[in-house]
Amino acid sequence: MDVSVIRSHVFGIVEAGAKETPLSRGFDIFMMGLILTNVVVVVTETVESHAARYEAFFYAFEVFSVAVFTVEYGLRIWSCVEDPRRRYIHPVTGRLKYAVSPLAVIDLLAFLPFYFSVFIDVDLRFLRVFRLLRILKLTRYSGAIETLGNVFRKESKPLFAAITIMMSILVLLSGVMFFLEKDAQPEAFGSIPHAMWWGMATLTTVGYGDVVPITTLGKMVGAFVTLLGLGMFALPAAILASGFAQEVKRRDFTVTWNLVARVPLFSRLTAIEISEIAELLRLQTAMPGETVIRKGDKEDSLFFILVGQVEVGLDSGPVVLERGEYFGELGILYKKPRMVTVTAKSSCQFLVLDAEDFNLLLAQHPDLHEEVMGVAAQRIEGEGVAGEKV
Repeated sequence: MDVSVIRSHVFGIVEAGAKETPLSRGFDIFMMGLILTNVVVVVTETVESHAARYEAFFYAFEVFSVAVFTVEYGLRIWSCVEDPRRRYIHPVTGRLKYAVSPLAVIDLLAFLPFYFSVFIDVDLRFLRVFRLLRILKLTRYSGAIETLGNVFRKESKPLFAAITIMMSILVLLSGVMFFLEKDAQPEAFGSIPHAMWWGMATLTTVGYGDVVPITTLGKMVGAFVTLLGLGMFALPAAILASGFAQEVKRRDFTVTWNLVARVPLFSRLTAIEISEIAELLRLQTAMPGETVIRKGDKEDSLFFILVGQVEVGLDSGPVVLERGEYFGELGILYKKPRMVTVTAKSSCQFLVLDAEDFNLLLAQHPDLHEEVMGVAAQRIEGEGVAGEKV
């Protein structure tokens, strides 16, 4: 087998999200389990009684983990040139560029301290702290963490502005408190940096209570700072919450857009038209044997099959519909109750379009209306009830 083919297969396995295969999913699950177990071991090792009792096990597990992380890092460096985005296509400079990327640096730090402690005759036990960095490797496998990282990048300017304002207020109010309290409490407010400890605890509404103003003016300023902190330090949280909601909405829209684009009925539509339809659709799932629509029910939606098979219960015998086909349009078009019962034969995913939106879509796109009516006529006549993969 060609080396490039093997390398492409390796890239599809080790790079999370590159290819959705059972092997790649299994690799992701194994790595996540190994990373989390490493964190548990590092934390447990700090308990002296456990560290002494299980020293041999901890060391063996560390050797095993380092071996796995080393091989994983080597495979990533070797296969990165197969990235379909062609960011690292050059065999030398491409690999060097990948090696200095943030995630690759985290991968390197996950095992490099171990080799320092083994091959260098120096007490580098403090480098074991770097083992905790292995938890950052989860960013490769967690969609939520990746989403949060995207939020930080996109909201970096508003966050920086909010933090700048908060730090300015902190320094200003700490300076005021320094002049008000320095004579009464020189040990607590003897300098502006000392006063900043009180300012930080008060602005964040933590209020440790180890340092408090005792002068009348100091107490008045302290009350004002407490009220100010309720609003100011909620600002970054509000920015992140808003950004996270927008990012989740954008990601869901992207997923839905890609699903809509896969429906053959919409293959002739433009990207803008697909975007408009994507906002109208919702995703629905069904387990094997679950009734999707029942004969006699109200006609309220149209179903596009994304994954799986459904069985249509006709009087002449059951008919199977597969990915790319749709059902539920007859009742909507002819304003009649459901004419058949449809049951999921396997685990299914559907894109569901409400009846009102379906009628509006057909009115806006005469070509779609003509195509849907043609398939509906065939189904009514009993000729190829499954219809075409439209």
